[in-house]
Amino acid sequence: MAFGRRFKPLFVRINEDTYGVELSPGQRELIDGLLEQLTDMLDGNNPAVRRLFPTPYGDDDERNAGYAVLAGAELIDNRQAAIAQVRASLHADAVTTEELNAWMRSVNDLRLVIGTILDVTEETVEPEGEADRELFHVYEHLGFILEHMVEALTE
Repeated sequence: MAFGRRFKPLFVRINEDTYGVELSPGQRELIDGLLEQLTDMLDGNNPAVRRLFPTPYGDDDERNAGYAVLAGAELIDNRQAAIAQVRASLHADAVTTEELNAWMRSVNDLRLVIGTILDVTEETVEPEGEADRELFHVYEHLGFILEHMVEALTE
């Protein structure tokens, strides 16, 4: 590939409310498997999902606990609904704007969870250790896919 050459878009606007999906079968399988794992994590008390539910009141444990009681289930339900929407449309050749927005939220959630697991910061370079390196490449690839979603939605 020559420098400056762009990748083929993974998501292409077909009309006002429809986007073509050009993901490979491997990319679709990757997303599906990761979303299955994320669903399991949301059902438990896994610390890897903490970045999906930031505390709104800083260090005020009492107010944060109250917020979790009031909004926690709804936040989880919204994420699970988006995941279900993605998994239902994962093998489609085209998706609606609503579905692509669900894809974008879910892929971003996957990146946040993987970033938490790897303790990714702005200074992070490729981690040591084969397993962490592989997971970091997944993290980066999800960022590539997410970028294509954003570009399609904003063109």
